[in-house]
Amino acid sequence: MKSNNLSKKQRKMSGQGAAQKGDWCELMAAAYFRKNNYLVFTRRSGPIDLVLVHQETGETRYIDVKYKNTRQGTKSHGARINRTVTSHLKNFIKIEIIYVGDDGQPEQPYPFGIKQWHQEFKIERNKLGHYNGKVVAR
Repeated sequence: MKSNNLSKKQRKMSGQGAAQKGDWCELMAAAYFRKNNYLVFTRRSGPIDLVLVHQETGETRYIDVKYKNTRQGTKSHGARINRTVTSHLKNFIKIEIIYVGDDGQPEQPYPFGIKQWHQEFKIERNKLGHYNGKVVAR
């Protein structure tokens, strides 16, 4: 069986090291937030990777860190993979997703919803009509 046009062997090969990559992303995000005056508490288990408390304001944030990845070798031709919080905890507390790319820099998704985003941004599309992530106008 193939998923995203990858064989089982290809999926297994691409998944090796995923846990290490996830741990590295969490470390990069934690370092970024420490530099920005947050106390950082790491998780023991569960969907929340980092709990942040701002040292001056006392603001508390719950963070789920994800690797910023694109779909390579699939039909979508390099489109960015967007992830959502799937835990039932999202009904009780706000869990933010932070993406960390290969450059180690954390990036937050747009927080105001898809309708507002489409009003504020115009994004270039590739020849197949997929968004390629390049901002044309703001």
